[in-house]
Amino acid sequence: MPAFLCIACLSGLREDSSKIPGKYIDFSNRNLESRGDTLFLEGVKFSGYVYHLYDSRDTAFLFSYLDGLSEGVQKKWYENKVLMEVRSYHRGKKNGRQTTYWDSGKPKFTFMAVNDANEGEMKEWDDKGNLSHLGHYKNGQEEGEQKMWYSNGKIRSNYIIRNGRRYGLLGTKNCINVTDSLDILADVKLPAAGRK
Repeated sequence: MPAFLCIACLSGLREDSSKIPGKYIDFSNRNLESRGDTLFLEGVKFSGYVYHLYDSRDTAFLFSYLDGLSEGVQKKWYENKVLMEVRSYHRGKKNGRQTTYWDSGKPKFTFMAVNDANEGEMKEWDDKGNLSHLGHYKNGQEEGEQKMWYSNGKIRSNYIIRNGRRYGLLGTKNCINVTDSLDILADVKLPAAGRK
């Protein structure tokens, strides 16, 4: 009975189910087999929904497939019932909005994908909700404004990519900004003169 109630609840999560049959299979089903990016049930390309439950019987994930390939909206949840991620697929490739969340429910990152490649603006946040990365992509490659911040809010890198060339502060490990190095030295306690 609990499994039936779970499946009834899961059916409300389907967003575009016009092509995907309303067939639900638990991920632990031994007849499911993954070969590369294709999912099979008893040797046949699977069309329907695959779900998995935590020991508490709450939903861990719900993935949809058409002809063995990921199709439509895929969702995962943390064990505390907070949404972990929402991803969109078409014919086995990421297409559309891709969003993940911290276990607090705050956003972790979001970007658009077209045929498995990042496209447009991508944002990433730390677990406190502070923006840590702002990037722009074209055909899966960085293009345009790119910024990263340290957890204290100071800029880590700030550059622009035009026609495959970078311009600006890259924030590489071996380089340090002069004002940052003075801040570091101010925190270092040097031994008093004459002491060994």
